[in-house]
Amino acid sequence: MVNSVLPQRRSVRLKNYDYGSNGFYFITLCCYRRFLLFGEIIDDQMQINSIGALVAMEWQKIPELFPAVELHPWGLMPNHFHAILALSNKPGKNCTKLGSVVGSLKSLSQKAVRGTFGQNAPQLWQRGYYDHVIRNEEAYQHIAQYVQTNPQSWQADYFNGLGS
Repeated sequence: MVNSVLPQRRSVRLKNYDYGSNGFYFITLCCYRRFLLFGEIIDDQMQINSIGALVAMEWQKIPELFPAVELHPWGLMPNHFHAILALSNKPGKNCTKLGSVVGSLKSLSQKAVRGTFGQNAPQLWQRGYYDHVIRNEEAYQHIAQYVQTNPQSWQADYFNGLGS
């Protein structure tokens, strides 16, 4: 048996937290290698391209696949995606978990892009995603404002390799 010396990935999830709990969640998914796949910022506005349009379309279908999910403010940036969503699982029903929602978005959007671009389709997503459990109205408002105004901050954005 070979002893692996590979570094272990640390989870950024809250320990002992049930990600199927009802409530609001903020997620960020990054493009593979942070490539600028979804469009560009022009005059502080996000101009999505055909790949970005496919991702947006798949995101808007999520409540059809997961009735416990309600979409709140969301936005595509050139190389990442931000969204707030609410989980409202009903007792006795199958529990929708945040990871299942994110995994479905990644899978379905990648399939849609491959269906459109065939062999030339880029890999869309990097492994994993960032999540934040929104605990109160003040946090919700702050994050919603951030999502909606993110294009105006692109030059200084953490995900923009050109930012500070």
